[in-house]
Amino acid sequence: MTVPDPGSIANFNRIADRYDRHPGQLGCRRADPQVLDAAGDRQPRTVLDVGCGTGRLLAQVAQRWPRAALIGADPAAEMVRFAQTKLPAATLVVAGAESLPLPTGSVDLVLSTTSFGHWRDQLAGLREIRRVLHPQGRFVLAEHTPPPDWLRPVLRLLGELPNHHREPRVRAMFAEAGLRTVQTGRARGGLLVAVAEPA
Repeated sequence: MTVPDPGSIANFNRIADRYDRHPGQLGCRRADPQVLDAAGDRQPRTVLDVGCGTGRLLAQVAQRWPRAALIGADPAAEMVRFAQTKLPAATLVVAGAESLPLPTGSVDLVLSTTSFGHWRDQLAGLREIRRVLHPQGRFVLAEHTPPPDWLRPVLRLLGELPNHHREPRVRAMFAEAGLRTVQTGRARGGLLVAVAEPA
């Protein structure tokens, strides 16, 4: 599904220096261990975080799998700049999910937490993730579910309404992109966590 960008990239560039301290990140931080656990007990050689922001999750990946090559992609250049200060050994690129500058089948584990709702073209991004995943690779997505109807006008007034989906729609989009849903569940912080592998 293609959605207009309501200023997400400009906004994230503007708040990059304080993003990690934002109260809205509390739920995401609580969910990080569950996202990593959902990756399974395999030892990935290459881990990609799509929508890596300031590199918070990748820093935890480095602790859990110290031998893994770390790659982060985010369309907000300032977020990537801050991530690079935390993760000097990682490969960090300014890129959206829809156009990942990586070889086909080159990534063992792809993670994405709370960025899916901001992707310009979610189906194209999922297809791109399917392309870069190794045939035995795994994709873990964590994202908020849609807000209640009463809250939507408030979010619009604040300038942004991310494109969130309920579990059946996420599963359907995975299938359309060539991904097989392995499991779905809820994580702390009110997030939907969906795990998929190449179909």
